[in-house]
Amino acid sequence: MDEIFGLVRMKRHYDEGQYDVLIIDSAPTGTALRLLSLPEVGGWYMRRFYKPFQKMSVALRPLVEPLFRPIAGFSLPDKEVMDAPYEFYEQIEALEKVLTDNTQTSVRLVMNPEKMVIKESLRAHAYLSLYNVSTDMVVANRIIPDHVTDPFFMGWKENQSIYRKEIQENFHPLPIKEIPLFQEELCGLVALERLKDLLYSDEDPAQVYYHENTLRVVQHQNEYSLELYLPGIPKDQVELSKSADELNIRIGNHRRNLVLPQALAAMQPSGAKMEDDYLKIRFSGATTP
Repeated sequence: MDEIFGLVRMKRHYDEGQYDVLIIDSAPTGTALRLLSLPEVGGWYMRRFYKPFQKMSVALRPLVEPLFRPIAGFSLPDKEVMDAPYEFYEQIEALEKVLTDNTQTSVRLVMNPEKMVIKESLRAHAYLSLYNVSTDMVVANRIIPDHVTDPFFMGWKENQSIYRKEIQENFHPLPIKEIPLFQEELCGLVALERLKDLLYSDEDPAQVYYHENTLRVVQHQNEYSLELYLPGIPKDQVELSKSADELNIRIGNHRRNLVLPQALAAMQPSGAKMEDDYLKIRFSGATTP
């Protein structure tokens, strides 16, 4: 609940418009992805369970209330009370539209040039795309400077050289910036100003550096293709299923229930392939039973 209310607080700051930029120092990958999945998961429960239950409760309240109140000692919730959770969900849903708008919102992945850290960042990049959140920059942190010649650091420098190339290859075409390992901890405005000069120089750090297209629908004559950007994810790790107007996409422990556009909702998936880091799901004209 603390995480959910944190999301609503972010939306409140956005609506008030008192700040030029909102910067979120994200939680570790797993927690951050759970936060991003909340609107999707909440929407599924609201559509499937809460709204039907709400209608049933409002309809039955006049009939059940005379019997229920004398026994239980309190009333059944009225329509205003039943509406409150849905209004709360609507705030989270509105925030999702802000987070998935790649013209104003983006993620910047910060990583050390180390094997496991790079792998975790690659997975994070793919999972962010699954939730339609775009990444516009990668920052390689704690790079040992060239002027450091102490033999103790030579092995580290050689390893970092290999992993720096991996970062360039794996995250292309995203812009990649590098930050050296400083001699002191970066605390205070003077240190942050120094970091800002190294990272951005005279650039506007609030700009979106790369507009990543994580989700698109392409028409091929009488067929449609839903294309989802999932960099580095093999096809055999992706599970797909369709129910009514929803496409369920599961990668490991992460799942997205994607409400399909109207053009695709009445069609059936006819095949899928992984090409150029996009999962391309074909939909034929056959209607859903």
